[in-house]
Amino acid sequence: MASTVFSVLALGQSKSSLPSKDEIFELLSKANEKISGFEEAVRTVRPVLDKIDPKLSKNYLDAASTAHLLIKKMNANGPSAYRLVGLLATIDDLSRQAANASVFLLMNNPSQGSVPFVMTLTASGTACNDIAELIMHATLRFIQAEEEIINSLPGSK
Repeated sequence: MASTVFSVLALGQSKSSLPSKDEIFELLSKANEKISGFEEAVRTVRPVLDKIDPKLSKNYLDAASTAHLLIKKMNANGPSAYRLVGLLATIDDLSRQAANASVFLLMNNPSQGSVPFVMTLTASGTACNDIAELIMHATLRFIQAEEEIINSLPGSK
């Protein structure tokens, strides 16, 4: 996921700005696109992956469906820190799964023929990682703003 440096910088901000719903919904829309790209990549390499282990493609596609569902629920019910962190964990899993699938392909099909599949998976994993980083920064701002609100309430200190 994102580098620790960015996380530390975000946590060290003196005042945060709560990300707008529009900003979060735009990130969710982009995440949906990246997740669909991951699904497309898995479907492209599925014939080869299924020869290695038929459960791999199914598990990867199930995880992508879960990510789409989380986004759909956030679009319907609004964002929350809890929902955003759940989405982050799921998208992070997709990125890791793309990397794992690439390794499985290279280990079990080391010929030149697996290179396009690995490139497809790597690109989709990188795209998932990139959107997860943007969502993480918005989530940190969201959480910090919530904490500032809670700390401003009487009796909170």
